[in-house]
Amino acid sequence: MINTIDNIDIIVIIQNKKGGAVTNLHFNYKDVFRAGRLGFSAKKIWMAFLGFLIAFIGYGIISYLSFIVAGIEIGEIWETFRVVPMYPIGLPWYSWIIWVIGLLWWICVALLTGVAVSKITYEQLKGDEFYEIKEAINFALKNGKSALFAPFVLILLIVVLIVSGLVLALFTLIPYFGQIFFAIMAIPAFAVCMFILYLLIVIVICLHIGPSIVGETGNDTFDTLFESFSVINDQPWRFITYEILLKMIVFMGIGILGFFSAKAIFLGQDVLGLIVSPDKLGNILQNAAYYVKITLPPMCPEAYHEFFIEYIEWIGMPNLLFPPDYISAFEGFAGAIASFLFGIIYYLIILFVMSLGGAIFWSGNTLIFTVLVKKKDDKNLLEIKEETFEEPKVEEKPEAKDKKTKKTQKKKVKKSKKK
Repeated sequence: MINTIDNIDIIVIIQNKKGGAVTNLHFNYKDVFRAGRLGFSAKKIWMAFLGFLIAFIGYGIISYLSFIVAGIEIGEIWETFRVVPMYPIGLPWYSWIIWVIGLLWWICVALLTGVAVSKITYEQLKGDEFYEIKEAINFALKNGKSALFAPFVLILLIVVLIVSGLVLALFTLIPYFGQIFFAIMAIPAFAVCMFILYLLIVIVICLHIGPSIVGETGNDTFDTLFESFSVINDQPWRFITYEILLKMIVFMGIGILGFFSAKAIFLGQDVLGLIVSPDKLGNILQNAAYYVKITLPPMCPEAYHEFFIEYIEWIGMPNLLFPPDYISAFEGFAGAIASFLFGIIYYLIILFVMSLGGAIFWSGNTLIFTVLVKKKDDKNLLEIKEETFEEPKVEEKPEAKDKKTKKTQKKKVKKSKKK
């Protein structure tokens, strides 16, 4: 549909550029269960895989550095954690600063990855099944800073409030006046502490749903914060319920894919065993398992540790938690290289399983934000039409056209005379 107003052509794209149909949602909890199907997509899994790979490489290098500056030898770090060290308990403060930088790297890359996956999911829900990964990456790099800055702004505000409280606390050191000032400021201090807790909750909201907000709307930092506050203020119980359902779907997806990945590894071993000798194959695979170790953060509850150990043993991969000792490589140098390469493949398989969880998580949050916007604002984000504006076309006056034609005719006559 083209309307001409004051010589400006405004083209409104009513149908999706790929001609697909918009997904019909229920706009309730039922839509959350679509996350498993939407996340089980090669495009989204690959996008999440790339993000996790970059995040863990950077985190691994920086976290190793945090232990090394404290005087811990690389061999000791390797024996304890392998590739991905946990936080440096009992180490100096500067080790913690370096480790936090690595953690921030991981979070930033994960948030940008979430923006890209959410953008792909949003376009798919609008009917564009062919939205390219390259376009999603460009969108995330251009608009993803809003998802990064939104929680950072809240953290900065919390730091300012805490520092302000410490400065005011200095007045309590004044004799006589200090005690009275402390009593007077007790109620405001309580209110500020409650506000800090509220901001911490909103930070968690930003980390969960911020990438989906940016992926769907392309909002700036302020609008992303506004939507995060709006979600927790207007739809708190729906958000909590939907997120619990989504976490269940994520864990189910990871658990199922992890099970079949383990069985695929065993199947590959059986097939190779038909050709490769048992001694050679067993040597290579045992040394490959030596390189791989999953270390759970100590802050995880004991029940979670026990459940994870039982699951790893159930799928038949206890070496992921308790890797075997390295033995003399079969055929020397060649066997050592083969074991190392197999170890890298094991890590890639682990990242692949995690990538399905990331794809389901960000696809689900895209659905959740779409539903919550419909509930709180009565607006369907999937029906928003794209608009493109052409440059204003200035029509030439008849006199100007006549002058141009006369000039071109004169040029033609001069050229014919020269010939």
